[in-house]
Amino acid sequence: MIKEYEVILREKIQQLLDCYDSSQTECDGMTRICHTVLTNHGIEHQPMIGVLIRQNQEIEPHFWIDLASGERIDYRAKMWLQGENIPHGIFYPQDFPDVIYTGEPIELEVLSPVVFEILTLKIDYEKFQQGQAPY
Repeated sequence: MIKEYEVILREKIQQLLDCYDSSQTECDGMTRICHTVLTNHGIEHQPMIGVLIRQNQEIEPHFWIDLASGERIDYRAKMWLQGENIPHGIFYPQDFPDVIYTGEPIELEVLSPVVFEILTLKIDYEKFQQGQAPY
């Protein structure tokens, strides 16, 4: 019964967050977006800050979210780490033994609706570079 609940919760979290993967944010902005959505839906989670390491690649600072189920949320590891088998989205850390997260909990404010909207805007950079408004 508990495993079934965890699968349902994971699917719900994925439905809530996957649509923001295309946001033009780095790990800090994406973590703040995810934190806001999870908080607004009453889903227990812990934002984290620390270091992301894979072989000779070290990313610091890096932001991600840990869930009570032992799963981790990171939509931006692939932005920084090169190579195959990089975690993305919601995953169990033990499924990626070559990728090491070391960090500590961080308290984040829930984003205001205006800041949330700004961070999730889709900007057309081609139009922007041509001197046109990005909308």
